[in-house]
Amino acid sequence: MRRSVVAVFVAAFVIGVIAPAASPTTTNAAEPQTVPRVVLVVGPSGAATDRYRAESRAAADLARTFTPDVTELYSPNATWPEVKDALQGASLVIYMGHGNGWPSRYRDELFGGTQNGFGLNATQGDGDGTHQYFGESRIAKEVRLAPNAVVLLHHLCYASGLSEPGLPEGNLDQARQRIDNYAAGFIAAGASAVIAEAYAPPTHLIKSVLGSRRSIESSWRRAPSANGNVSAFQSLRSPGFVALMDSATDTAGFERSMVLRSGLASADVLRGARGSANGAGPQGQGASLIPSLLGTGLEIGQPTLRGSSVAGSATRLRIGYDVADGSSLPDGLTASVRWTALDAPAATPQRPAEAMEPSGEGEGEAEMLPAAPATVVAERPGDVVEPVAVSVAGTAIGFDVTTPATPGRYRLAITLHDPTGVAYDTGTQAAVPALLVQVSGELDAAIIAAGPTEATVGAVTVLPLWVTNLGREAWGHGATIERAGRAGGPATAARVVGQWLAIGAGDDGQREAAAAATASADLAPAHEPGTTALVELSMTVPTVAGEYLLVLDIVTPDGDSLVAAGRDPIVIRMTVSEPEPPSPRQ
Repeated sequence: MRRSVVAVFVAAFVIGVIAPAASPTTTNAAEPQTVPRVVLVVGPSGAATDRYRAESRAAADLARTFTPDVTELYSPNATWPEVKDALQGASLVIYMGHGNGWPSRYRDELFGGTQNGFGLNATQGDGDGTHQYFGESRIAKEVRLAPNAVVLLHHLCYASGLSEPGLPEGNLDQARQRIDNYAAGFIAAGASAVIAEAYAPPTHLIKSVLGSRRSIESSWRRAPSANGNVSAFQSLRSPGFVALMDSATDTAGFERSMVLRSGLASADVLRGARGSANGAGPQGQGASLIPSLLGTGLEIGQPTLRGSSVAGSATRLRIGYDVADGSSLPDGLTASVRWTALDAPAATPQRPAEAMEPSGEGEGEAEMLPAAPATVVAERPGDVVEPVAVSVAGTAIGFDVTTPATPGRYRLAITLHDPTGVAYDTGTQAAVPALLVQVSGELDAAIIAAGPTEATVGAVTVLPLWVTNLGREAWGHGATIERAGRAGGPATAARVVGQWLAIGAGDDGQREAAAAATASADLAPAHEPGTTALVELSMTVPTVAGEYLLVLDIVTPDGDSLVAAGRDPIVIRMTVSEPEPPSPRQ
């Protein structure tokens, strides 16, 4: 009996040496071992970006305990070409950043070019304050994940069924649409599960996908963030897939979701692995995929606005250019703009909306207490890079822009994109000058002194002023005549008025002299927007020498004024001095 056992053992040993047992990550001895490729992406998310980067780095360290093929792409260098390259063949994708889903208040219908995907940097080094969306249609067309891949979406708006902090959450039907829509592009790219967690970190799911023997659904249901309120529905966007929701209540708190192929297990994910056991990472071609116009010899002139600069108005941006002989700009060129306020007060930091979690005290319905600050960041439309089509005519390109809604001084930065919306490289962008723009209000003006800013005490004098109507409407109107039973009327005009203010007055005499002095001038009737006129401001100068501010305002025939409309006063500094003594006779 012992002899036969030994014989079996020896035979098994020989077979093992000659033909080792197949492993789930090796096809045969001649082929390199494959392991799960993990890709972690953090998009620009304003003040939350540092927190996301720290959370993602901890997740990457955990992933490396299971696989050597881990790639991290973080703002400010998470551009679409590099993210797209890294995603090829990934078994586990983890994304943190802004989410742009549908239904939402931004569009009347779903737009796959920008919705249900990533919010990324437009260009490398672009900072954490602005982002460009690359939506489900780009992911479905340009990304091929490993078989049975899992995608984890953390801290996004819309992906788990929520809307945005500060906005109504929406109803159950809207939440289901958002969940189904957000998963569709990733599933089309090869994913077998798309999981969205609004508040929880990815730690539990990383362990479950890469190191568990459970099904993905079971791991998701057992997560520390689970609410235990799971409901299911069939996916409309991805036939054959089922969607699961784990909301705080039956009708609200849509903070957890999953769309998956039923029966998916960790073993399926590992079996479909396409990563490299030597940690080689993705193809490494991301940087080379970033388009450039530097080879065209492109030279760009100073941009100009052709149209109104009134707040919230449509205008045309024109940019002259030149290229080397034999070169041309590509057909379908696109561009985007970013307005940066130069004189706005610094924003007051605001605490994010708080998540709520059960206190664990008492019986029945748990008391809800503030938990750690929520990590879902609301969308700010002004921070979104949105390329538009550009017309190229002769030696200039042009496209329509809309000025900011708040008057003030702005820096207008222009970014050039290829026909697919991908921004050209930093070298190309460096060739595009920025533009300083004064965005005016409905009633706004520019006033510049055209004469000396010195006067003699007590004098009655004239100060020439250049006055420009920067607003949307004419100031006053011309005379009208009686016509067809309609009464006529005289012309009306705006006025420039001035108030003297003493600077550093040492006694009440200078203040009293300033209060008694006057300054005013009538403008011509119907002073049209965008026009400039030379006006003679009649002044009665204060009777006490010193330094003064002449504070100017425009008052329309209707009684409106710049200051009343919220415009900062226009100020001219004036020096008032005693008259020079007469020259002695020679």
